[in-house]
Amino acid sequence: MNGEDHGSILVVDDDPFVLDSASLLLGSYGNSVVSAPNGKEALSRFRGGTFDVVVTDIRMPGMSGIELLEQIRSLDPEVPVILMTAYADLDIAIDAVKKGAYDFIVKPYKPEQIIHSVEKAVKYNRLVRMETEYRRILEEFNQELETLVAERTMSLMALTVADRVRNPASAIGGTGRRLLEKEELPERVREGLQSIVDEAEKLDGIVRDFQEILKSRKSMFRYEDINAIVGNLLSLLGKEITDRGIRLEVCLTDEPLRINAQKNLLRVALFHILRNAIEATPAGGIITIATSGSGGKVMLTVSDTGKGIPREDIPHIFDPFFSTKEYKFGMGLPLVRQVVTEHLGEITVESRPGAGTVFVLSFPARWMEKSTLGGNRP
Repeated sequence: MNGEDHGSILVVDDDPFVLDSASLLLGSYGNSVVSAPNGKEALSRFRGGTFDVVVTDIRMPGMSGIELLEQIRSLDPEVPVILMTAYADLDIAIDAVKKGAYDFIVKPYKPEQIIHSVEKAVKYNRLVRMETEYRRILEEFNQELETLVAERTMSLMALTVADRVRNPASAIGGTGRRLLEKEELPERVREGLQSIVDEAEKLDGIVRDFQEILKSRKSMFRYEDINAIVGNLLSLLGKEITDRGIRLEVCLTDEPLRINAQKNLLRVALFHILRNAIEATPAGGIITIATSGSGGKVMLTVSDTGKGIPREDIPHIFDPFFSTKEYKFGMGLPLVRQVVTEHLGEITVESRPGAGTVFVLSFPARWMEKSTLGGNRP
């Protein structure tokens, strides 16, 4: 076993000779070994510790190895359980594997048999734990993503609605004021017009205050390495890309590429672009991510060999609520453009049906002093 294959092993057997010999053998290969002479004591030690693998005999007084297997799986179904059995118990052992046992070893066994089985079980346990942790991190990120997207989508919608309300309110108020300038108006009409003008001014004031509240919610910008942000995303999406049979090509610069950024928002924007690329690219396709820096600009390019975007749709992909996907509301790419714009950047897209899509994001390496976004100068 190498260092990565060492684990914490619980060995259980009512035969003292087998218990000691198996424990010493596994310990000699660098494992941390805890031994127990029966199922009841083994269960107590399992509850009180953390183990990568359990190795247990089947036939034991009190609690059998099969019963111990069931108890352990009820406590932690991810821990591999290896059964040691005599030839007479072979059918029982095979049935136990069907119930969730990881492997079985027939007594008398050769040392390399138990070593090999435990080594595989430790690797399996580590992979399962990594998968569980990966899913936990991805779930947390998705929750964070949903929160940020919901907040930004609501802000984008609110500002759009506010702008559309302000224009007719201003028109109504202006028309009412011009009519009030006429001297021959009856008093009742004048009172009605004045009421309309007053209400239009109130509505305009509400919209103005609302816009100021939304615009005042500035995010905290820091000087961040865009390569690190991309690397973080790939740690979340890399497995999915591989599982879909898509080849990922990453061409990041050796040196950090720092821009003034709000990391979480920028990560959400890049996540949307990568998600679109994944969904558009079939198995066997390629997604390429590249960064570069020159002339005071930091560039990020995401390209895919997917189905592409129809020419007539390209001018509209950044419009709110536009989508070519069934049952989608189309707020992803408008959100991306909003975030890129807040970073004083630009986003362009080139695409042809059947030839894939290329998104290019360009950001200033340094913000000018006159910037009003409140970013920190390097």
